[in-house]
Amino acid sequence: MSQVEIVRYSPGMADELTSMWHRSFTRALAPFRDPHSPDDRRRFLEETLSQRAEVLVAVSGRDILGFMAQRGPDIEALYLHVNHQGQGLGGRFITRAKRASPDYLHLYAFQRNLRARRFYRRHGFTEIAQGYINMEGLADVELEWWPRGASCRPLQGLSDREER
Repeated sequence: MSQVEIVRYSPGMADELTSMWHRSFTRALAPFRDPHSPDDRRRFLEETLSQRAEVLVAVSGRDILGFMAQRGPDIEALYLHVNHQGQGLGGRFITRAKRASPDYLHLYAFQRNLRARRFYRRHGFTEIAQGYINMEGLADVELEWWPRGASCRPLQGLSDREER
């Protein structure tokens, strides 16, 4: 495999990125069936996510290995190709997110995605609330990261956001 680079998203990546995203989502949440088709994900990527967040993509040659969408301190999405998980790529994305927002990071993970929750805890995130229901109809876990020595905000229960 060639060297992995992290580059900015461009519209020519949409088909492969949304296909990878769909496979990653499906594997992580099995047996839950993804309610969004690849076309739905592509439309969301192009019309919403890439317009409101910086979308970074991990590529090796012509292959897309993962992506992260970040808007300020909020990590709105982080998905890796199913064959490239557990190889340090997610950590590279988190390092980039911490550099872009060194004082605080915030995200949601699906409550049933135990692998993702362990990953975020290894990278210093703390679970601050559970039970939020997202547009997929699944329970979420809300997580935050603060640099060492910073004071965390007190637990305030569930988020008041209506959609992720």
